Amino acid sequence: MSALHIFVQNGFTLAFRTYGRGPRSAIAFHGFGGTGRNFEPLAPSLSDRFTTYAIDIFFHGESRFPAGRTADEPITPEEFTDLLRSFMDANGIGKAVMMGFSLGGRLALTCIERLPERSAGLWLFAPDGLVRFPWYRAASKWGWGRSIYRRFVQDPSRVHWLMDTARGLRLVTDRYHKFLKGHTSDTLRRQLVYDVWLSLRLLEPDLAQVGAHLKKYDLRAEVFLGLRDKVILPQWGRNLKRHAPERVHLHMLETGHQVVTPDLGMRLTCLS
Repeated sequence: MSALHIFVQNGFTLAFRTYGRGPRSAIAFHGFGGTGRNFEPLAPSLSDRFTTYAIDIFFHGESRFPAGRTADEPITPEEFTDLLRSFMDANGIGKAVMMGFSLGGRLALTCIERLPERSAGLWLFAPDGLVRFPWYRAASKWGWGRSIYRRFVQDPSRVHWLMDTARGLRLVTDRYHKFLKGHTSDTLRRQLVYDVWLSLRLLEPDLAQVGAHLKKYDLRAEVFLGLRDKVILPQWGRNLKRHAPERVHLHMLETGHQVVTPDLGMRLTCLS
């Protein structure tokens, strides 16, 4: 098991683990409800080529906002960029492949958007950030939406009724409905959803800008999607590819949403 390390700047605490001792660097962001340890399945395949810095996303693991600062005061793109740049400088990382699974995909995309000159490529695994959901924007960005969600943390009945209605109207798939209900099944889970959604709500990557940077900085984006994934639909990969068709490469896997497996690690060795 990799040891936990801590980096602190301007009150922000980043907890991270390192995997491998390879000459190239990768920075990895996990999915909702996980930690940097979620990238352990890739370590046996990548350790000779990469040193992977697997970061705990805020409100997960041991990463923390500054004392006294809550999710209602989200991290800004400028703060995120400065924090990541300083993290890379402190760890002697010149450039890194930006990796992200599910929720972490949105952060990896933000890295390419905001810090392309320090990026060595983009590896996405069933990533968030390929589409924008109006209901997410309402729940996290607007004051009335946040007010509703605060009440939802204590009493989920009304929002669960809306989720059920959306499924009945086929506005969401059965699998995505199950995913949403499962992540809001108790108060602690609902609080985590609230904290994560609100704290990261300003990090919403512009895919056109990401595509422009992939082309300008001659970067490749490798996007792995599960053909049976009902959370991040495989066709959403085209939303990024259309902005840089020669730079973005889509890989379809015979899996559901959980694509970070030893088999994925073996596939990645062919890219590195």
